[in-house]
Parts: sequence; structure tokens; C-alpha cells
Amino acid sequence: MVSSVERAYTANPFTERGRITEPSRFTGRWRELSLVFDRLEKYLPVLIAGPPGIGKSSLLTHVVQSAAVNLDDPGLRAFYVDLSVLPDAAATYELIIRALSSRGNSHTALEIALLEADQPLLLCLDNTGVAMEAGWGEHLLESLARMARQTGRECQTTARNACLRLVVTMRSPVPLLSEPFATLNMGAITPSEIRLLIDAYLDGTDVQFTSDDIGKLTTLSAGHPAYLQRAAFHLFNAKTQPGYNWQAAYREEVHTQPVPGAMLPPGAFEGDYAGESVTTYYPAAGDTPKRPDLKPYELEGQGGLVRALLPLLAALLVFSLSRSLLPAVGVFILGIVLVVLFERHRNTRP
Repeated sequence: MVSSVERAYTANPFTERGRITEPSRFTGRWRELSLVFDRLEKYLPVLIAGPPGIGKSSLLTHVVQSAAVNLDDPGLRAFYVDLSVLPDAAATYELIIRALSSRGNSHTALEIALLEADQPLLLCLDNTGVAMEAGWGEHLLESLARMARQTGRECQTTARNACLRLVVTMRSPVPLLSEPFATLNMGAITPSEIRLLIDAYLDGTDVQFTSDDIGKLTTLSAGHPAYLQRAAFHLFNAKTQPGYNWQAAYREEVHTQPVPGAMLPPGAFEGDYAGESVTTYYPAAGDTPKRPDLKPYELEGQGGLVRALLPLLAALLVFSLSRSLLPAVGVFILGIVLVVLFERHRNTRP
């Protein structure tokens, strides 16, 4: 017999814990999509960057699904490739070339396969940072970016159809690459996009979220899509399970199972849950990321004032004893360095 809790859990639509692959559930990101397709129309390689869980993979998947329509090219072939599950560049080339109904595992083989296919190709590479950390991703990206620009010029100046377009994703910060990419940095979603996303998931259920609910979700998630999913999951439970403390349940989950590599929203440190084991948060739009327990680099109170004066006092003492300016200046500079190192250690320790 299925309990009411199990029925509510099964009916809860907010169970997405990865990239969104269902087109009807991808909403918003109009600015980002406009920028991506504007660059692709010009055959520029595009790099989408952002923190973990911000929606890079979902956006990339939607680009694949909608590229033929947005680029007004029915013959376009679009492929999504997750580099985090591939061992090396050869395996990546082989996978793409096989999808083009050809054989090979090199850059040259891909060029030949593209010419033989005589169709435009959009290549969307996800999690390229993993491949770069493994030592083979950088050369792959730069080789494909050169091919994209070269074939793009030929498609614009000749009747050639076999052109390559390229979009890649990676976590911020983006390393320096020798080949230029049009870089798009993804951040938190807007309140209007939050409303649309919530409505897309609630469609088909008999549950509704009020404007006040949306405001609380926005505050608790800071517009981070992955944390928004979690907060909405617990709010949905509260709508179907009387007495369910959804905010406490949300904070408990994000403290014990945070999004890997992502900082927690400020709302996770307030209210019903007061855990102290997590020390980072995901900032709201426009904020500067920092640790909540990190003190600013400043001198505090009378002790700080005394430490600031110590180098000057030491220099005056040396000058009075030696009657020479050079050693006094040396002592003063050394004192300043020691005070700065001490303050840095004091302010950054747990």
C-alpha cells in the first residue's frame, strides 16, 4: 500500500537534479539565447561559462534542440557531447565522425567527414573544463574553434554548405585560450524567469504557488536554478502534506547535500536551520562571493591600532640608537610586512 507521503513525492514535479532535457520545461534565458544565436549566425565559436548548477548544460541542450529553427536552417545537424564521460580527444572525434556516418578519430578525419556530409554542423560540447583538466581539452577546443572560423568564412563567401558551428561550456573562471571565443557568463535567473519555470513544472498538477511563495523561493535560492528546484520541491510537499516545514527541510537538504562546487544562497543560513558546518554561499545577482565567516582585511579595535604603530615605533627606536636613517627605514618596512602577514593570517583562519 502506498502512503500519502509516497504519493506526494511521486507527484512532485520538482525532481530535476541535472540538465533539463524536456523542451517544455526549459524557460527563460532569453538574453543568453539571443547572444548565443547572434554569435552562431556570425560563425563565431561561443563559450558559456558559469558556476556549477547555474544551468549551462540545460541551456546547451536547448540550443541543440532549437538551433535549426533559430538559425533558420532546416538542414542543420546539431550534436550534444558531454566531454566528462570521454577519455580523450580521439574518442571525441570518433564519436562525432561516426554520427556523420563516416570513420576516423582525428581533426583531419572530421574535416573530411564534414565535407562528405555536405551539411552544416552545430557541435555543442558540455563540461569542457573536465577535459582541460585531464590535459587534452585545450588543444581540442582550439582546433575546433579554428575549424569553425575557417569553414564559417568559406560558407559566407562561397556556396559551401559544410560549415561547423561550435558552442562549449565550462565552469568559471575561464582559462586563457589562444583561440578567441565569444564568452557568455551565466548568472542567476530573474524573478520573471523564476515564475515561468515554476509554472512550467506545475502545469498538469492541481497545486499553485502564490506570489508570496515565489518571493520566498527567490530569496531562499538567490535565483540559482539548482537551489530553486530544491526549494520548490519542498514547497510543493508543503502544499500536499499538512504540517510539512518546507523551509527547514530545504535548509537541511542544502546543508547536508549542497550542489557540488556551488556556493550556498544566503537564505540557507537563516531561519529554521542553523547548521555551522557549511561556510560558503551562492551570492545574489550583483553581490561579491565570499565566505560568511571571512573577516575583512582591516585592523580592529585598540589591538589593531597598536599593531599598526609598531613598525613606526621600532623604526624610531633604531634611529635614536644608531642615528642613521637607512637601518630605521629597513626596520619600518620589515615591520609593515610582518603586520600585514599577521593580519592576513588572523583574518583568513577559520
